[in-house]
Amino acid sequence: MGIKNAGENFPLHDDSRILEINSPQNSVGGPYVVVYKNMEERWAIVALDWDEEPCLGIRWFWGSSGNPISTTYAIWLVIPNLLKTPILSALPLDTRFRKKLDDFLTGKIQGTDLG
Repeated sequence: MGIKNAGENFPLHDDSRILEINSPQNSVGGPYVVVYKNMEERWAIVALDWDEEPCLGIRWFWGSSGNPISTTYAIWLVIPNLLKTPILSALPLDTRFRKKLDDFLTGKIQGTDLG
């Protein structure tokens, strides 16, 4: 079952709660790890599988439900392949963690190996 009410009152400080958002379940594998989150602007990026392909997802946690949502459930917006590298390059990520993300996104490791 998906998560409702993932908006301004959602506990964004708790990565385990962010990782519970896995809707639509027939398309989402994981999410495996929170890649980055901006507490002030209330958004997060995660590494997940979408239709069995490694990718990144993003969502905003504001208002009553956050964005994006589908039929009142919190979902992830899949970041297009062309934008993965520029987005990751713009984030202040640890070098080892970034290497693992790159390996995940190119299929060299599984999402369960990111932690």
